[in-house]
Amino acid sequence: MKISVIVPTHNRMSSMLTLAEALNTLDYPNYEVIVVCDSCKDDTKKELEKRYGQYESWKILEVEKAGPAKARNTGARLATGEILAFTDDDCIPDSNWLQIIHLNLYNNDKVVGLEGLTYTFKKEVTPLTHQIENLEGNPAVPTCNVAFRKETFEYLNGFDETFPYAHNEDADFAWRMREVGEIVFVEEMKVCHPPRQESFSKMKSRMKILESEFLLYYKNTNLYHKYRNTSPWVTIYWEVFFYHQLMNLKSTFKYFFRPKLFLGGLKLIFYWWIDLILLFPKYSASNFKYQKQFQS
Repeated sequence: MKISVIVPTHNRMSSMLTLAEALNTLDYPNYEVIVVCDSCKDDTKKELEKRYGQYESWKILEVEKAGPAKARNTGARLATGEILAFTDDDCIPDSNWLQIIHLNLYNNDKVVGLEGLTYTFKKEVTPLTHQIENLEGNPAVPTCNVAFRKETFEYLNGFDETFPYAHNEDADFAWRMREVGEIVFVEEMKVCHPPRQESFSKMKSRMKILESEFLLYYKNTNLYHKYRNTSPWVTIYWEVFFYHQLMNLKSTFKYFFRPKLFLGGLKLIFYWWIDLILLFPKYSASNFKYQKQFQS
């Protein structure tokens, strides 16, 4: 069974090269690696080609302003494997990652996809880092550690490239895939997502991605009710604005004796609260737009 590993990347040369080294030494006899450089300005493609361009099993290409959904779809169209395995440019899979994928998909036609365990280094987590941890399975099926049968991926036309931000295109695809087959959580299928230091300016603008909740809702209303919430408004202003922010506030107090991180965390929560209020008109416009689009 041939497996195609697909990685979208955008201006993260250092972490991408660390991932590439891990991908080049995976313990599996028949796989290819497809890296899609999305508008990279930091020589990622050049460095990858210098190190891995001579290998037939590596494909390194460049696209402009694609976003992760289109980048993954671009890689999938070039893939020659029966299985498409996805991870992100700031992750590191275990050496037996593809072996575990093979064992759980081979001769098991009812299963169309796998969701693996994603772990992080908790001691390195701060209010100003980004990381993903998925220890028991997630209805959104984060694409930093997943594998899908290529024939099912193509049947569903891959990821929806119309999502306005890099958010919820993974949930949309996973929900649609679960309508045609089973996605299984596999604890042994492990990927590490180390905490990544983010700039404050980038993190404070994160709430804008919640605009994608409205497209996800109107495109998959019944599935949204099943897997997420009664409405996008509940997700945004109950779960995120109230519950998640209170949890963030509680977590930030762990850094009370590290003033820079403590004050940075408080400042970030304050910015998110203000931004969620200021973004209300934009959310309302998106709600009207997608309601009209899908109910007309």
